[in-house]
Amino acid sequence: MMSNFVESYTDVVNLGFEQRIAQAKPDLQTKYVHECLWGLLARQATLSIELARAPSIWNGHVAPLFLRCMIDAYITMAWIFESPIDRSEKYVKYGLGQEKLYLEHLEQSLHEETDPENTESLNEIINLRRKWLTSQLAEWATEINLGSWSGHSAREMAIAIKRESLYHYAYVPFSGPVHNMWQHVGIYNVRQCENAMHKFHLIPTIKKASWEPDFMYRSSKYLSQSYELFDLKLNISCDIELPDDFFLRHELFSSFSEEENNKNE
Repeated sequence: MMSNFVESYTDVVNLGFEQRIAQAKPDLQTKYVHECLWGLLARQATLSIELARAPSIWNGHVAPLFLRCMIDAYITMAWIFESPIDRSEKYVKYGLGQEKLYLEHLEQSLHEETDPENTESLNEIINLRRKWLTSQLAEWATEINLGSWSGHSAREMAIAIKRESLYHYAYVPFSGPVHNMWQHVGIYNVRQCENAMHKFHLIPTIKKASWEPDFMYRSSKYLSQSYELFDLKLNISCDIELPDDFFLRHELFSSFSEEENNKNE
């Protein structure tokens, strides 16, 4: 039954994405707008599909890494939509600048490398990445910005798009696992010693986290919100079921669906 869910969910996500992109006509005079926004939407869909394909990681160890990334992508898309021409260019050029900086680090490593095999491998990597960079913008024209790409914190961006609650109740909690902070490590990666002589200190442990479908539901919800954002901003009409509606309707999660409905009453 799980394989049926994964296959069907993937179809729903892909069909919803394809139908929306088919209706969104690009303006080649402001190409950064559709390139970055549609790329981010594809990123959202990809993350949700990959999480669905790996039910074994629907747990507190790994799933938050996906969800934090999806929340970040949603906030980024919504913020760019508020001023798409200016902000999409900032987003793309910041990324190109980071790639240029990485190339400079690789070239420094190349100068320090003494092993001929490693030198050859590094040269191949540098050439491939430089080809990708210059295909979009001449390297000499690419500026490196060491600050925030938007000039704002994630919280400020969330406030600007009127989604501060998403920041407080999802972005912040999932940041703990992403950055390996104590509020996550202290719960998932240590346990209390039972010896009173040791002052009940905490000792490291590799715990088996419980399997929680709620993580997959959240992924479907964040993707659905991203789809709805595109529908609203681009005046798109899509008749494909939203991913979170499909999740709640699937027989595998019928009991979970009842719990969600009770929460909403």
